[in-house]
Amino acid sequence: MSDREVVMLCTAARGGMRAVVEGYRDDGVFAQHRVRWIVTHDEGSLPRRLRLAASAWLALLALLLRRRVALVHSHMAMRGSFWRKSLFNATARAFGVPVLAHLHGSEFRQFHAALSPRLQRRVAKEFEACAGVLVLSEAWAAFVRGVAPRATVTVLPNYVRLPALPADAGAAPDGGVTGLFLGVIGKRKGVYDLLPALAQALRQVPGLRLLIGGNGEVERARARSAELGIDRRVEFLGWVSGGRKAELLSSAQFYVLPSHNEGLPMSLLEAMAHGLPVISTRVGGIPELVRDGIDGLLVEPGDVRALTDALVRVGSDDAWRAAAGRSGRERVAEAFSDQVVLPRLASAYAAALAGSSIGRAARGG
Repeated sequence: MSDREVVMLCTAARGGMRAVVEGYRDDGVFAQHRVRWIVTHDEGSLPRRLRLAASAWLALLALLLRRRVALVHSHMAMRGSFWRKSLFNATARAFGVPVLAHLHGSEFRQFHAALSPRLQRRVAKEFEACAGVLVLSEAWAAFVRGVAPRATVTVLPNYVRLPALPADAGAAPDGGVTGLFLGVIGKRKGVYDLLPALAQALRQVPGLRLLIGGNGEVERARARSAELGIDRRVEFLGWVSGGRKAELLSSAQFYVLPSHNEGLPMSLLEAMAHGLPVISTRVGGIPELVRDGIDGLLVEPGDVRALTDALVRVGSDDAWRAAAGRSGRERVAEAFSDQVVLPRLASAYAAALAGSSIGRAARGG
């Protein structure tokens, strides 16, 4: 790659996409591949976000003009993220720089379906113009191939490092069983399915308790829990990260994420790596990660009755809970760890460069 850099384009807003990029940075990808992270988006007002996007585009343009860029790794989602990154990607391609589009958007199917035929063709053209499209699961690969048949699609799942576990990890103190939810609080993540399901499950397993960490519709969810009479069994923690997140994952007995749409959630990977059985839904790449009945329990999104039954089982069957937690950790180690996924990222970089004029020049071709 000579002295040129990989430019990684990604949001700094809290969530799974940022967590993936921070993982790359912390696990040596930035150092190994000379990666420069340009922040293209963040939380805040529209004027602030527009200024940040303009500044990021100018930063990329400056690097391109100086011939400092070997490859652009562009993390994309739906709506504004897609159109914004399309502009960045087109700018890089105008300088002959290959682009890897990395699709994360949990609601990209719905976004695409709502577009006019003309804009759907724009989406196909964008994917097909990239040197490659990285997706999180085989289900997402099938979707991208369906909308952009000439795109080069590679499955690159999210990953985690396996933490060391304390000897008493997953133990239920005083007979209580604590579930953990981490994410943006709202309808898409299934919080308003989870709360009534918990209310019903508590009739059979009164020792259940739920910790909810995240931002979003906190007050609405808090009011709903009070309305259901479960506010003493639900604790809202606000957004958690870093050491606090690790503490929660180490002390909980199960993890629950009843999302309506997902890519491949980092939080599920983190929970399974910590040896927690999980309850989630059959959406996105989740069924390729969680084996129903083995690593956890999967229900259909919005099915409160099935979610209730899952909470009752995980809350009442200590032996199954322990076995599922061990199985999930093994599953992550085998297919979703840094040792497995990061070499695949390196191969994707090499493949993208191999077909570019920059890559040929770096090899003396």
